[in-house]
Amino acid sequence: DYLDYDSDINRMGRVVALGGTLDDFTTDLKARFAEPGAEWKYVSIDTHVLGMVTRGATGRSIPDLLSEKIIAPMGLEYEPYYVTDGTGTAFVLGGLNMTTRDYARFGQMYQQGGRWNGRQIVPQDWVEESTRPSAPTAPGRIGYGYQWWIPQGAAEGEYMARGVYGQYIYVDTARNVVIAVNSADRGFREPGVSESNIAIFREIAESL
Repeated sequence: DYLDYDSDINRMGRVVALGGTLDDFTTDLKARFAEPGAEWKYVSIDTHVLGMVTRGATGRSIPDLLSEKIIAPMGLEYEPYYVTDGTGTAFVLGGLNMTTRDYARFGQMYQQGGRWNGRQIVPQDWVEESTRPSAPTAPGRIGYGYQWWIPQGAAEGEYMARGVYGQYIYVDTARNVVIAVNSADRGFREPGVSESNIAIFREIAESL
């Protein structure tokens, strides 16, 4: 809860601001809201765990891997930069800073089945699998795949990335539409805000 001073996400921010490490903070977390596999809930630190596993499996940093496998093949307009902890470890749960046009470029690559300029950057079967609603989210609520959100009532190939304070990469594959948004909306958690943004994206897509 970003609005709760004592929430884990805000405690994490204070640890990092004072030079602490994300890995230590993560491994020190012991409390569970449910037994593994019993209930789904979005928790940012889970994404950092994925980063820890990836670094451990490859022996490489996330920026190096992302640059080699994704960023360099796509040819972004501007070099991205990362928020890091006190030891220089890049955030994986957030903090990747790119221009709106380059976020849109990433969305377009996914919209094209993982291809960019004739090159297969992300395997097409992974694109399709990762953007399906596979998490056991509550009935009638937004769905979740592998790091992608699937809006309620989504058509085939409709999904999005969604970040704190109103960041979006919205993809409507059938209509060949990608919408990228960089925002600083303090009211992003207010009731209906996300639903309104999705409705706007759909109206834009349907009008083209």
